[in-house]
Amino acid sequence: MSESNDSLLIAVMGATGAGKSTFINLASGSQLKVGYGLESCTSDVEVSTSLVLNGRLVTLIDTPGFDDTVKSEAEILRLIADFLAATYEGGRKLNGVIFIHRISDYRMSGVARKNFRLFRKLCGDDALKNVVIATNMWGDVTEEVGAAREKELAESELFFKPALEKGSKMLRHDNTADSAKRIIQEFVGTVPEVLSIQREVVDEKKTVAETTAGMDLQAELEKQLSRHKEELEGIKREMAGLMEEKDMAHHEEIKELTDALNEVRSQLAKFEQEQQVLLQAREADKEAADERARRLAREMEEREATLEALRQQARMQEAKINGLHESLADVEQRARDYELQKKAMDEQLQAQQTAHQAELERVRMELEARRRNERRLERPTPVPPKSPWDLLREATLGPEPLPPRRGGFFADIAFIVDKLLVSRPSRS
Repeated sequence: MSESNDSLLIAVMGATGAGKSTFINLASGSQLKVGYGLESCTSDVEVSTSLVLNGRLVTLIDTPGFDDTVKSEAEILRLIADFLAATYEGGRKLNGVIFIHRISDYRMSGVARKNFRLFRKLCGDDALKNVVIATNMWGDVTEEVGAAREKELAESELFFKPALEKGSKMLRHDNTADSAKRIIQEFVGTVPEVLSIQREVVDEKKTVAETTAGMDLQAELEKQLSRHKEELEGIKREMAGLMEEKDMAHHEEIKELTDALNEVRSQLAKFEQEQQVLLQAREADKEAADERARRLAREMEEREATLEALRQQARMQEAKINGLHESLADVEQRARDYELQKKAMDEQLQAQQTAHQAELERVRMELEARRRNERRLERPTPVPPKSPWDLLREATLGPEPLPPRRGGFFADIAFIVDKLLVSRPSRS
């Protein structure tokens, strides 16, 4: 499987019942089986339905808890190691790991601390910077109680402080899809990291028992085995002493010790079996686990190939849509240019029309002025009416105007009388 910059591979780990499957279902819409009782539901590694987050393909890996009620810790470690090794051999690295922890737990028990210690060994210090510790089930506690536990977990050397100092983050999960996706968002942009157990099994060719996590689990099993052997020896000694006394008063106590002895023997057998699984796994079991891991890896590769084809198709459709948008934008730009040209032409025509109307008005006014002048020239000049004096003058002297004379009105009368006397014919 080739590494893809567009896809994220994230493992989800934690104790049985911590809410790993619920977290994955919320984030991806998968239908992984969720348990609500005391028994664990995830007894094998499962892969979620891939989801797309901010354009990135995300695949989540659901893992069983080390305190599984069906399989031993050694079997769980082998399951997880085989799957992670097969994934790494296929060319895929984890972008991150989410460790789910219930904030509702009254206290972090020895089992929980052991599980987280084994988780740290499995990851290795270099990969802790790609780890998010997600606390959930906040609805089961008050804010004050939850905050106090959160502070204790972050500041105690026995709990999460060593991991946080190596770069891990602790975030709250409020049991919603948005919250789950916000936590996954933390891994966008991170550089994929090889887990310690992947490097040891694949690169260094170690068996699971020889890995850091395997040796830690083996040491823990040996301590438990030694402790149970001591308990067994003590019970045997106590029973021997009681049997020597042969006191009927101790009959009930002997029976209780016998039951305890059987329980210790059962525990011893269980731990010896776990050691046997860890140290001397049968080839058939290993081959089955390898085949299962390869099958899951193939399913992931096929799923990612299908989604990659869908993404390619989506990119082609997006390119077509972008081309249509560009064509539409070009058409809209041409329409805007046409509107601008039309507006400019309308304004030009309007200006020309206004100029033509002004010119027509000027010509009309000039024509009217010319016509008025012509009418004025064609009309005869009125002759002012003649005064009685003019009529008398014309009757006596004719139309000839009087020569200029000096003497005024009476001189003119004298002149006219003389003219009349001179022009009258004699009677003789």
